Amino acid sequence: SSALLDDKEKIARAQSGPDIHCGYCGARNPASAEICHQCGANLAEGEARAAGRVVGAYGASAPAEVQCQACGMSNPAAAHHCVRCGAPLGRPEAAAKPAAIPAPSRRGGGGMNTVFVVVALLVVALAGWFVVSLFRTSDMTATAVQARWELSVNVMGPVAVNESAWRDEIPDDARDIACQPRVRRTSNSPQPGAEEVCGTPYTVDTGTGVGKVVQDCQYRVYGDFCRYTATGWGVVDTVAQRGVGLSPQWPSPALAAGQEIGERRERYVCVVSDGQKEYSFELRSRQTYEQCQEGSRWKLEVNALGSVVSAERVQ
Repeated sequence: SSALLDDKEKIARAQSGPDIHCGYCGARNPASAEICHQCGANLAEGEARAAGRVVGAYGASAPAEVQCQACGMSNPAAAHHCVRCGAPLGRPEAAAKPAAIPAPSRRGGGGMNTVFVVVALLVVALAGWFVVSLFRTSDMTATAVQARWELSVNVMGPVAVNESAWRDEIPDDARDIACQPRVRRTSNSPQPGAEEVCGTPYTVDTGTGVGKVVQDCQYRVYGDFCRYTATGWGVVDTVAQRGVGLSPQWPSPALAAGQEIGERRERYVCVVSDGQKEYSFELRSRQTYEQCQEGSRWKLEVNALGSVVSAERVQ
């Protein structure tokens, strides 16, 4: 942490530029100096102190100063070299924390833990048995007793749709508009009507032994984000037709002005029996469905739940 300076002389020195380390003795000198104050050497071959490093968060109170063991000069807490002689500043080592004493282990309750372990193992075993049983299948042969079909057609046309967009992107025919402010974008420079959001102030090393307090800010630009109803293109109605037999018929819906036929869907089911139980399964194409003739023989693979996993007609 650091504190704000109010000494005009120190402020002027901080604004003059990074200090210069003497190329001969290493002492630190103000940026305006031409000759080293310690050894008298020309500072033309000196090296400017690095600047721009973040040295810590800004604090309202000044931290304790560090006294140089070589010359006795008091230095800022963040300094690593003495501002007078350039000697490295030592740091008192933090006192070692006493080792934590491990808490005594609790005894007893071992029997309860054993019960929990046994119950958990039983649950895992039962779950494994259920999964294995679920995927176990059996083969059988059955006879087709019925063929069912369902054909449906979507009717497309103008429909009301709910949409959302920024206010300046809403179409002219929108209705039932409801808006609320929302952050639309952020900017690094001030914007009219924007909300300023700033981070925690921090201190940057200027290279003079004095830090500069910096605070990064962004500006939130708000806009009206709206939900509205508009006219779009969608499914107006779905007309379905169902029946049995091998001659399915597509429905013929009556279309109003501005409407047209959309997506078609077809579903074919074959029902078979092994003499004791009936099984049903879907067929993917009309060509395969036409094989589900009454009395035809089918080879089935059935799982433990009684569902048909696969079916193939026996020639």
